[in-house]
Amino acid sequence: MPRPKGSKNRKSTEFVDTVENIDEKIAATESAIATLTEELKARKAELKELTKAKARAEEYAAEKKAEEEKTKLMDAIAASGKSVDEIIQMLKPE
Repeated sequence: MPRPKGSKNRKSTEFVDTVENIDEKIAATESAIATLTEELKARKAELKELTKAKARAEEYAAEKKAEEEKTKLMDAIAASGKSVDEIIQMLKPE
């Protein structure tokens, strides 16, 4: 029985080169993944620190605002000329 037209018995080096290229690409991709994983860990740590710093800054701002309001209230009390007992009596619900 004759061979189909166009078929030949030859060895293809194309697949060997392709397999080697694929191995190189796999190694490069794995290396890139490792690098990106390390960068991701660093970025997550940086984000965590920034989040903590933001929370501390917000807490400090809230404390400072409360202190300013307390100072304003004390100044208003002093300017009113009333005693502390008189002010407490005004604030009590009847």
